[in-house]
Amino acid sequence: MAGVRILSSSKVRPRYDDSPPPSSSTRLSFFDTYWIPVQPVKTVLLYPDAAVFPASFDSFKSSLSLILPKFHPLAGDLTYQPATGEVAIVCSDESGVTVTEAESDLDIRCLAGEPTHDMDSFLKLVPNVAHEELPVPILSVQFTRFSSGGVAVGISIHHVAMDATGQWKFINCWAKTCCNGAVPSGLNLLHDRVVIKYPNMDVLMDETLIDAPNLPKIDPYPSPDHKQLIQRSFTVDATTIQLLKQRAMQEKGATHSLSPATTFEVLGAHIWISIARAMGITSENNKPIFLFSFVDGRPFLPPPMSPAYTGNCLFPFHVASSGTHLMATDGLGRTCERIAETVNTTKDIIKRGSKVNLGFLDGMKVVLVGTNRLEVYGADFGWGKPSLMLHAAMNHDGEVVIFAGKEKGTVQLTVKLNNEAMEKFVHLFQGFKSHL
Repeated sequence: MAGVRILSSSKVRPRYDDSPPPSSSTRLSFFDTYWIPVQPVKTVLLYPDAAVFPASFDSFKSSLSLILPKFHPLAGDLTYQPATGEVAIVCSDESGVTVTEAESDLDIRCLAGEPTHDMDSFLKLVPNVAHEELPVPILSVQFTRFSSGGVAVGISIHHVAMDATGQWKFINCWAKTCCNGAVPSGLNLLHDRVVIKYPNMDVLMDETLIDAPNLPKIDPYPSPDHKQLIQRSFTVDATTIQLLKQRAMQEKGATHSLSPATTFEVLGAHIWISIARAMGITSENNKPIFLFSFVDGRPFLPPPMSPAYTGNCLFPFHVASSGTHLMATDGLGRTCERIAETVNTTKDIIKRGSKVNLGFLDGMKVVLVGTNRLEVYGADFGWGKPSLMLHAAMNHDGEVVIFAGKEKGTVQLTVKLNNEAMEKFVHLFQGFKSHL
């Protein structure tokens, strides 16, 4: 066996026992169309200690069939509709999710335990979904048994269907269904985009579709060269986060701004400064350097969006700085302030219903996605909680994914950088305590 061998592939359809199928088409909002040219989100969950039996794969598939009616857009295809020029998620009687069964002789404990990730191996554990022309499936799944024991769950979800909040709501509900044999009670979910009320939505829709000008063909963003880029994960404990907050507060004291930094702000600032240093930025460099991230708009929309909404509701923002500011003696505190100010400004823009800047800017950028508040280690399919959750489709040199860590109070960061910069980043990111 050469790494991973495919055993079977089958389509799992939603099991509508008590209710008829929902509307066959889910129209997209401008929050969704932004993601059309972006590769699907590929998530790998590793369970080295899973005791897998012959019936385990059957339970895995049957639970997916049970939970899909609650998340019906995931069974559909992203489809171009030439009559209207729109793109929608379309479900038919034949819709379903392709589930791949595989086996592997890879070392799952090594994959789960090494901080620097063998991305060629991880990418074999998720479905390889073509993304050059619509229609394309929203969801695909792979179940991989390891010859040494354990299992990997690989999940590919197109971002147009839902953001991380919705994706993890689905994954956790599916896992509970598999573990307990029944769909969790009291699920209250909204998928219909008509609940979104925002000024000039048609104009914003047209602006986001600029990045997909040749529909139904898609010009996806280029895939990263895994030989040139390193992907590594870090776990930041509560003590380290508190030390960073104290240092930021001390530096803020010099500017008489004493509002405490949040975990997102202080980690975002420390990551941004460390990557800039690793890429050779110095205090003499006045060229613009950007931090690009997102605000979850659900609580700030006029009126606020129900937390039951599973679709995309992310507002992008960018923070501008320079080597002079980032590398200053009060750089951490000052950068925390810049991030906080920009986040608060973005929230005000959302509340007022003002125009949103949806594009990237020219210049060096760090892309920070996710949130330290989102729990991603609770998905127990009946085999215990995962030893590792990893995003296997990070696309940019300077991209960082942030989520709540495995242990309470910790944060997991996964960083993608070129070979030379990663070695420097590890030293800078982990070595800040020596300068306290």
